[in-house]
Amino acid sequence: MPRKKKYSPWIWIAFLILMTAVGSGYLVLRYKTQIERRLGEYTRKAPPVTESLKFEQVFDRFSDGILGIDVSHYQGKINFPGLQLQIKNRRIEFIMIRATMGSNGIDRQFRSNWEGARTLPVLRGAYHYYRPNENSTKQAQNFIKTAKLKSGDLIPILDIEKHSTIQSKDKLREGLKNWLRIVEKHYAVKPMIYTGDSFFWEVLHNHGFDEYPVWVANYNPVMKPETRNWVIWQFSDKGSLPGIGERVDLNVLRGGRFQLQKLKMPTE
Repeated sequence: MPRKKKYSPWIWIAFLILMTAVGSGYLVLRYKTQIERRLGEYTRKAPPVTESLKFEQVFDRFSDGILGIDVSHYQGKINFPGLQLQIKNRRIEFIMIRATMGSNGIDRQFRSNWEGARTLPVLRGAYHYYRPNENSTKQAQNFIKTAKLKSGDLIPILDIEKHSTIQSKDKLREGLKNWLRIVEKHYAVKPMIYTGDSFFWEVLHNHGFDEYPVWVANYNPVMKPETRNWVIWQFSDKGSLPGIGERVDLNVLRGGRFQLQKLKMPTE
C-alpha cells in the first residue's frame, strides 16, 4: 500500500493566512462605503475650521439658505424680549423647539419656549425626541397631547438619533413608522425626520423613510451632508446669541422661503 504524502504544517498555516487575507479583502471591498461612512467621523483629517468660517462657507454654498436655531431645556431660560435674531448678515427665521421625549417626558422649558417664540417674527416648530426602547404609540400620543400645532406653525418633527438596545433595527423601524403614521393622521400632514448623517444611512435609507422631509445633523467640516434630499442641515452646535446663555444649534434650510412655506402646517 502506498504511503500518504505528508504536508508540512507550515503549508497549512500559509494556506489559512492566504484564505483569511482573501476573505478580508473581499469584505473590505464589499462594504467599503459603509466602513468609510462609519469611521469617517473618527478618521477624517481636515484643517481646523472656525465656527465663523464654517458659517460663512455654508451660506456661501447655499446662498438662498435660511438660518434657523433649535432649543430645548439645555439652553436654559431664554430671554425672548432680548433675543438677537441675527448672526452676521443672516436673520434667524425659524426656531425648532423640543416638546417631548419618549412616552411621558415633556421638556421642562417647552411651554415657555413655545410661548416666547410666538412673540417673535419667526416660524416655530416642535419636535419629539424618540426613545428607541419605549412604546411608539405612547410616544406619539405624548407628542400630540403636548404640541398643539396650528396653521402657520412648522410641521411636526420626529427626532431619532439612537439605536435600540432591546430590539432589532427592523423592529425599531416599525416603531418609527408607527409614530409617523399616528402623527400624520392627527395633524393631516407628513412629519419631518431629524437624524444624524450616519444614522440615516445605517437605519433609515431605503426602508420607507426617504419620502419624508429630512433635517440632518453633521458638524464635520464638510461641504454638505451625505444624506440625500435633505431640507435642513444642522451644521453646528456652537452658535452664540445674546438672549441665550448656552451654546445653540445652527441650521440652514435650503430652497429659500418657498421651501420654508412648504414646511408649514396646512391652513385649517
